[in-house]
Amino acid sequence: MAFVALLDANVLYPAYLRDALLRLAEVEVYQVRWSRRILDEMSRNVLKNNPVLPEESMERLVRTMERAFPDAMVTGHETLIPSMTNDLKDRHVLAAAVLGRADVIVTSNVRDFPPGACDPYDVDVQTPDEFLSYQWEIGDPDFLLGVFEEWASHLKNPPLTLEELLEKLARMVPNFGELALGAARERTSGR
Repeated sequence: MAFVALLDANVLYPAYLRDALLRLAEVEVYQVRWSRRILDEMSRNVLKNNPVLPEESMERLVRTMERAFPDAMVTGHETLIPSMTNDLKDRHVLAAAVLGRADVIVTSNVRDFPPGACDPYDVDVQTPDEFLSYQWEIGDPDFLLGVFEEWASHLKNPPLTLEELLEKLARMVPNFGELALGAARERTSGR
């Protein structure tokens, strides 16, 4: 059984990063978890920073995510929130991770989850770059590259090659991007 990762709102916010993380969950590299509050925070921030985006688009995205991952939603964790000792604004995230039996929280705000708050629950905390790089190291790089290649083949607006897609990802997850781009270029050159 794949390990469980709770995705914080800040890693679900950037579209390419969200898609990369969800595509790996879709092929069962890991099991994804989130809470209603996390999805609401993601939606609210995307809409706030993209005022021309229709609210219906975000609602459709969230519904699509929920349908694609019916076991991802963590509920009932609210009673745990007061007992969490990490940063006040992110206690709901740690509580959801604990109740959702997550092995790792993937977040860009690692400092909000100090070891003293997470270790008692055996929950690791990783940046999206650390998380994706770790998947690359422990997994099958050819399989992972194939997942991204399949994704690139479906992109129409704008269309992107595999390398272009990986270059976009590398801006957010540089170590992972370097690993994946190196493998993609090696594959292209026939080495």
